[in-house]
Amino acid sequence: MQQELISDAFVFTVRTDNAGVSGDNQFIVSTGSAGVTIPFLYDIETSDGQIITGLTGDTVLTFPADGEYDIIIRGIFPYMYFANGKDKDKLLDIKNLGIYGLGSTSQTGAFQGCSNLVISASDRGYFSSVTDFSYAWSDCRSLTSFPLIDTSSATSFLTTWYNCSSLTSFPLLDTSSGNEFGSTWKDCSSLTSFPLLDTSNATYFNGTWRGCSSLTSFPLIDTSSGNDFTVAWQSCTSLAAFPANAFDTNIATNYSDAFQSTNLTTQSIDDILVSLDTSGVSNGTFTQSGGNTPSATGLAAKDSLVLKGWNITTTT
Repeated sequence: MQQELISDAFVFTVRTDNAGVSGDNQFIVSTGSAGVTIPFLYDIETSDGQIITGLTGDTVLTFPADGEYDIIIRGIFPYMYFANGKDKDKLLDIKNLGIYGLGSTSQTGAFQGCSNLVISASDRGYFSSVTDFSYAWSDCRSLTSFPLIDTSSATSFLTTWYNCSSLTSFPLLDTSSGNEFGSTWKDCSSLTSFPLLDTSNATYFNGTWRGCSSLTSFPLIDTSSGNDFTVAWQSCTSLAAFPANAFDTNIATNYSDAFQSTNLTTQSIDDILVSLDTSGVSNGTFTQSGGNTPSATGLAAKDSLVLKGWNITTTT
C-alpha cells in the first residue's frame, strides 16, 4: 500500500478477535448520522484484498481468519460512531485521517470507549465544520498523543478527552469558539503539561481538569467568561504552581471544590485569593484543600472576600 495511494483515504487497523459485537474474524464499520451534511458514499479496500464499493451506511467485514487488518476508506465518510459500544475494542490505530470528517458537523461519541486506539496519523482530516466534539475520544485510554486537527468551529468539548489516561501531552488546538468544557480533560492522569489554549468564550468549566494528577503547573489561560468552576482542578494532586492574575476579570461565583486535593504552593494560593478579590465579584464559594496555607497576603484577600459575602475554605 503506497503512501501516494492512501493520502486521501481514511486508514485504520483493527484486531478482529478483540472483544466486540461481531465475530472473531469480523469488524463492523459503524457510521453515525447526527450532523451529517453530505451523505455517506464510500468504498472499502482491505489489506487482505477485499474491495467493496458504493457503501452508504454500516458495513460488516468478514476476513478469512482472525487477526490484524488494515481498512482503507475512500469517498465520503463523515462520521464513525462507536459510542462506547459496538466493535470499539477492535480498533487499534488510525494511520491516516484522509477524507474523514468531511460532511460532518458532529463527532459526538465517535471514538468513545476505543480503549486500544492510538492515532499515528500526522494529517488533519476534515474537522473544520464540526461544532460538537462531545465524548468524541473519551475513554480512549491508550492514546499517548493527539493530532493537530482543525477544531476552530467547535462550541462543545464536553467530556471530549475524558479518561484518556495515557495522554502525556496535548496540542495547541484552536478552541476559540468553544463555550462548553465540562470534564473535557477529566482523569487525563498522565498529562504533564497543558497548552495555552484560547478559552476566552467558554462559560462552563465544571470538572474540566479534574483528576489530572500529573499536572504540576498551569498556564494563564483566559477563563473570564466562565460561570461555573465546580471541581475544575479537583484531585490535581501534583498541581503546585498556578498563575497570578488568573481570575482578575472573571465573573463566576462558583468555585466549589475547585482546588480540592491539590498541592498548591503558598504563592499560588495567595495569587488565587488576591485575583478573586481583584475581580470584585461578591457572594461566591471557593474551596482549596491540600498543599500549603495562605500567607498574610492571601489571608488578607480571604478576609476581604468574606466581607463581600464569599464562603472561603483553604488549607489550614
